[in-house]
Amino acid sequence: MIQTVLSRTGWFVLLFFLQILVFNHIHLFGYATPMPYVYFILLLPSSTPRWASISLGFALGLLVDIFTNTPGMAAAALCLTGLVSQPLLNLFAPRDREDDAILPSVATMKWTGFMKYAVCLTVLHCTTFFVIESFTIRNWQDLLPYIAGSAALTLLFIAAFEMLRSRRS
Repeated sequence: MIQTVLSRTGWFVLLFFLQILVFNHIHLFGYATPMPYVYFILLLPSSTPRWASISLGFALGLLVDIFTNTPGMAAAALCLTGLVSQPLLNLFAPRDREDDAILPSVATMKWTGFMKYAVCLTVLHCTTFFVIESFTIRNWQDLLPYIAGSAALTLLFIAAFEMLRSRRS
């Protein structure tokens, strides 16, 4: 139990510092900015209460907002991501599992299931973030490169983190 709490706290701190110190300074082609801090919400098991995933998403998003001068955008996007993460995890989880709780990872869900889950949450997060940033969907064609580029780059980093995590265990 204590190891799980320490591991989750480590991921929280690592993803926060990586986002504010490294990833916020990456802007590929002026559009794509990776936001792999959403990986923290992806790692929460299905047994996590919904209020806890929303609260943790808000806390991480608020810290990112404070240090990156994005007033409430990351917090709102991560709250929504935390809200829908449990139903999506249950949707993509393997049906032949022994217990009710599932820990999202490549080991438990295989690459296809995990990446479907990651794609859904990442696209939702990036869409919410950039719609809040632009404060309109009137020019949705202008938003598509930002959403697609950032989601693709974020998914690349999520896959890399998951490869490192699966090799370690």
